[in-house]
Amino acid sequence: MSRTNPERIQARSDNGLWLTSLQRRFAGVIRFWCYDLFSASFMGVALLLVCLVPVIVLVKPEALALTLGMMQLSVSAAVAWQLNRLAATEWSILIPEYRRNIFFQCGFMLLGSFIIGSLVCLLVGVEGAFTQLLLATGLGLLFVYLCQRQPSGYYLSILLYVPLHFVDAIAEYFSPVMMAALMIANLALVWAIWKRGRVRGWHADARTVYLNALVMGGIWFPSVKSYPLISKLEQQLHPVNFFIGPLLAQLIIAMPIITLIVAAFAQLMGVQTQVLFILVLSSCVACTMVHWSRIQCWRAVETLFMLPGFSGKQGLIDGFNRAQINLLILLTLSMAVTAALVALFNPAITFAIWSHFVLSTFFGCGFLLGAGSACKTALQLSTTMLIIIVHGAWVSASLPVFAEETDVGLWFAGDLVLVAISMLTICWGSKKLWQGDLV
Repeated sequence: MSRTNPERIQARSDNGLWLTSLQRRFAGVIRFWCYDLFSASFMGVALLLVCLVPVIVLVKPEALALTLGMMQLSVSAAVAWQLNRLAATEWSILIPEYRRNIFFQCGFMLLGSFIIGSLVCLLVGVEGAFTQLLLATGLGLLFVYLCQRQPSGYYLSILLYVPLHFVDAIAEYFSPVMMAALMIANLALVWAIWKRGRVRGWHADARTVYLNALVMGGIWFPSVKSYPLISKLEQQLHPVNFFIGPLLAQLIIAMPIITLIVAAFAQLMGVQTQVLFILVLSSCVACTMVHWSRIQCWRAVETLFMLPGFSGKQGLIDGFNRAQINLLILLTLSMAVTAALVALFNPAITFAIWSHFVLSTFFGCGFLLGAGSACKTALQLSTTMLIIIVHGAWVSASLPVFAEETDVGLWFAGDLVLVAISMLTICWGSKKLWQGDLV
């Protein structure tokens, strides 16, 4: 009988230890990244974008760089949230290897998304796609580092995707030397994030951001005094804004202002960007936030029910549904006015495109408000992210057709059908709101 080589035994032992160590680093990865609603939302968007890459390559290859950039930023936002949650939990230092596992998994997610994006750029060969991927990676790493230094920087996640519309114009000026410098800068950011993560422990500001994000979904605006305009908006939106507070009125005012500023800046720089498309998606997110705050603050429903002004449970439901209709009208009018102002200095915004954006805002927001009314848990509501993505794909795919003004009749017919569906969804959701609940 031949003897077993001791070196082979040692090699097998080393491989076994390495695999065991790797398994320990991935311990809890499903629970951390798929059950946490914030990281699951961002990672879900990134995964969906990866699945859409073959379709985009076949249908619209010029949108590949934007898709990969959104994927990288989505993963970066999920990593920033995980690190912020790590700094917000006092008990994280008590669990052995918990912090080390989170950092390892964050690095794996960032590196994995970058490798996937790089392989897609290499296989497809779209000009400038890899440069834009590097820029998006640097932007995401910078956001993660900013959130480490100042946890309140996570509130800027609402604006994280906006710079992507300027990346293609910036990438045109990059030479091979500048690309090498960008790669070194990205590696420096990785080193800075790793170094800061090793010494950073619990942070009171991170806990504040964590608790606020659970209620407001990671969106925040500075507190303002009770200006007459905000007071009137809050009166029209009550009781929809009871759970989310003055943030909803501030969003309605801030979104068109930010859109006009970005549109004016893009026009001065000579950059083509779809700021109205971003406004459509932001309006949809605002509608989702209404029901997100309602579900998160479910104990406050009894307080709202006890307030004077509602004649029983049905009176409360009717008042909430009327306020949702007011919100839908306000968001649609906001889009109509903002798109008209943008069209004054951007001749590319034709009447057909203006009408399409207005109708898209109406059916997108209406569908989300109706579907959100039927949701009872945060997990159910998180599935509406898919609705936002499909809605965004519809608007994005139709814009080239409207720009050329060829065969727009079919798209307008689709808009009208979707408007009808959204109105039916609102009616259906109004009957499901608080059905079977205590109130």
